[in-house]
Amino acid sequence: MSNNEVVIIGSGAGGAAFAWALASAGVQVRILEAGPRYDPATDYRLSKSTWEQSPFPSKVSSRSRQTNAPLQKLQEHWNDLRSWNHLKGNLVTSENRIFAAYSHEVGVGGSTLHYAGESHRMHPDAMAMQSRFGVAADWPFSYDDLEPYYVQAEKIIGVAGLGKNDIRRRSEPYPLPEHALSYASKKLGEGCQKLGMSWVPNSIASLSRPYDGRPPCNYCGQCARGCPRFDKGTADITFIAKALATGNCKLDTISQVLQL
Repeated sequence: MSNNEVVIIGSGAGGAAFAWALASAGVQVRILEAGPRYDPATDYRLSKSTWEQSPFPSKVSSRSRQTNAPLQKLQEHWNDLRSWNHLKGNLVTSENRIFAAYSHEVGVGGSTLHYAGESHRMHPDAMAMQSRFGVAADWPFSYDDLEPYYVQAEKIIGVAGLGKNDIRRRSEPYPLPEHALSYASKKLGEGCQKLGMSWVPNSIASLSRPYDGRPPCNYCGQCARGCPRFDKGTADITFIAKALATGNCKLDTISQVLQL
């Protein structure tokens, strides 16, 4: 390792984007990733007849790496926000919130490997919670300051969306058009209209058209099991691949950082 390299710990969404930005600017980058690489074409099992019995094929277990502090007490006046269904009633019956598991993967791409591809921008009002609502804290910069970087990231990832939401101001349209609505989504939309509610299709990091050498989504609905088609914009096949392609980035897998 040379003295003029920037070392990045982790290759998830944050580390991957940082590595790409630096490597693209000519900076020598070395990524240290605790987990392995995944090959979408061979590691993900959606082509097998037993795919329904297989969750994401984690090569390194993340459950043993997690701990959590005691969670806060659930206040009675927020009971209507508890998760529930009409068969079982409240899913959390204790007085405190319950920690189930942190959705995390150890490997190149991090948790983007099995996320659902939701790719929303921050609501501008949510960036000024203290000044607008007297709670939390304001961000140190505005939505307009952040907006050009949203555009940049959406182009690299390949985000599909409608782009006609005035609340989240846009300087450019999404790189891909929104996905067609399913029958169920259309019915929900009809219900929303009857209730006087407005809504738009989700912006998601799954391709609605061929893009950047990758095929469009086939709507299998199994994003959390790993996408074998390369249509979901995970960090490994977008930011990491582009960072490595610059020739200024090196990736060390199975390289857990124990001390700084």
